Amino acid sequence: MRIHPKADVDPSAIIGEGTVVWANAGILADVVIGKGASIGRGAEIGRGSTVGDGTRIGWNCFLPPNSKIGKNVFLGPGVVCTDDKHPKIPMPGDKPYNAQPPVIGDDAAIGAAVIILPGVKIGIGARVAAGSIVTKDVPNYVCVRGGPAKFVDLPMDHEWNPLRMLPK
Repeated sequence: MRIHPKADVDPSAIIGEGTVVWANAGILADVVIGKGASIGRGAEIGRGSTVGDGTRIGWNCFLPPNSKIGKNVFLGPGVVCTDDKHPKIPMPGDKPYNAQPPVIGDDAAIGAAVIILPGVKIGIGARVAAGSIVTKDVPNYVCVRGGPAKFVDLPMDHEWNPLRMLPK
């Protein structure tokens, strides 16, 4: 593994063999990152999150605590995941918020500057176009785009053909 000297990695984090953590990345307490992953410059991985083998997290991405990111996932630069449907500054006596971190399945690809709202699950092999706002779950092997993100019907001869990705 290679951790840039300007990265901030909590001592309790577990970083897999061959993983690279770039400058100014923040890896918080109890994070587990698999083998051969890449955590981009300025990314923050919230406490208790898991990131699978071979996953690439781009520059300036944000994952809230307890996020679950599968294997071989691509998160483009500036992806922001959220976990609080009603964010506010807590006042004394307030109940803790109901955290709803994202779950992103294996082999998913999330384009640059995507926003994923609380509680959203992105399926295995799913694709989310750059700049989309994902407000609802994305099923396995489906492509979505827009704000709010909606299903995109791609021709079968398109470069990304979900039928090629179906398990054998």
